[in-house]
Amino acid sequence: MEKALNIPPYVHEQTLFYIGAIISTLAWLGLIYFTHGGIAAVVPVAFIIYLFAQSSFVSYLKGSGALVSTQQFPEIHKAVISCAQKVGMKETPNVYILHLDGMFNAFALRFLHKQYVVLLSDIVDAMDDNPDALNFYIGHEMGHLHRNHTLWDVFLLPSSILPLLGAAYSRSCESTCDIYGAACCEKPESARLGLAALAVGGKKYSKMNTEAYLDQVKETKGFWMSFHELVGNYPWLTKRFARVGKMDENTIPRRHPLAYVFAIFVPKLSITSLIVIYLVFVFVSISSTLKPIYAALENNTANQEYYDDYQSSEDYGSTNYQPMEYVVDEEYEGAPGYFYKYLGGNPDDESSWELVPSREETLERNVQDGEEFFSEPDEHQH
Repeated sequence: MEKALNIPPYVHEQTLFYIGAIISTLAWLGLIYFTHGGIAAVVPVAFIIYLFAQSSFVSYLKGSGALVSTQQFPEIHKAVISCAQKVGMKETPNVYILHLDGMFNAFALRFLHKQYVVLLSDIVDAMDDNPDALNFYIGHEMGHLHRNHTLWDVFLLPSSILPLLGAAYSRSCESTCDIYGAACCEKPESARLGLAALAVGGKKYSKMNTEAYLDQVKETKGFWMSFHELVGNYPWLTKRFARVGKMDENTIPRRHPLAYVFAIFVPKLSITSLIVIYLVFVFVSISSTLKPIYAALENNTANQEYYDDYQSSEDYGSTNYQPMEYVVDEEYEGAPGYFYKYLGGNPDDESSWELVPSREETLERNVQDGEEFFSEPDEHQH
């Protein structure tokens, strides 16, 4: 059994995580407060959508892909066990090889309590002559699982959509996982070979001039490359190539300052974030529609409780308390349609009552000869 390595994260990942966690915590608390806890109704709906969507792919993976084991691709299984031990995984994830229409990649996912690493077949085929380079992909994806990147996705959703911050955290996670991938390789150059295959494909990567490719990193300091990296989830491959090759971070060009000014207006949106935003919008819309209905029901309940209390009191039948929500004022008996409305509190207190019209839209007050009286408005008056 190999000893677990102390693999450090990329320099900015931890800081960006804490900033995102603080912002996301405040955002979730704000939603709970302003929706009076009603946002919790979105959680089961979102979870059900997640279950069906994620279970669909996991089912396809198990039904179509090949599970790497001691009986199935034993050499790759041996590499998986070795990488899991180096990374410090408490439980070795299930690794599948899957053909997916020529896609050249690998990825990690979590479904309920299970963890998976998927190696697409084109990657595996390309690394036949350089099996140590395949360890880079295995280690990279295990890095996502070990660092709990897939676990924190939902919680960090509010901060992940923010311009600059969301994309920056995503890029830092990828850089961290490149460090994990390189740590799982026996030879340092194997990590570069793994990234070279992403750059030029599975047939040409072994013949690529790595020094010439490294020289391309100078181009990343321009405005356009800086802008599109700032709004993207991945660092430029030339930068990743330089970092796994232990190039000094200070020698990697800084981004163009003006790119930050424009990137701040571009949020980082994903399918997951769009679904959650839509669910929240629907919930808030429904809540706004139902709020007056709830208020009316609560008011009716309060009036009924007051009436019940009054009937059971010693003053029932006396003039100290009034049994109805609206009570005709003795002074305005000659003015039908005006009532005293009970506002709550001590019924003996005048401030607990308000004189209001029962049909405010059809009554009008006229003053004539210094006396007040009420009349229905003339149909022909405008």
